[in-house]
Amino acid sequence: MTEGHPLAYFSEKLKGDALNYSTYGKELYSLVRALQTWQHYLLPKEFVIHSDHESLKHLKGQGKLNKRHAKWVEFLEQFPYVIKHKKGKSNVVADALSRRHVLLSTLETKVFGLEHIKDLYKSDLEFSSNFLACEHTAFNGS
Repeated sequence: MTEGHPLAYFSEKLKGDALNYSTYGKELYSLVRALQTWQHYLLPKEFVIHSDHESLKHLKGQGKLNKRHAKWVEFLEQFPYVIKHKKGKSNVVADALSRRHVLLSTLETKVFGLEHIKDLYKSDLEFSSNFLACEHTAFNGS
């Protein structure tokens, strides 16, 4: 963060095996993917990672890791980072970005409200003959 503002955000849709990861696995995976994406900016200096997943704070001190997590932790060790916990309620921007699919569904629903425009075309005095001719040609083929 520069002057208390994020430099960039990273987001991608989970797919394949990643959909079945535990919550901890998904959080760790997202951290690894973000660092893979921005590593050319991050490697030279120490930086702070703000996460609403508190157990990531203890990442460096974990004794037992599965193979996938061990590989990810090995990748993370090349970075001079510090993880700070930020409660989800106070991490509004990141929370909104991670739930953007909900917003898209809402926008999609509003688009369906435009269906009544077809009826308006049919009843418009200047446009109805053109619209009905196109509709007739499209559905009857002549």
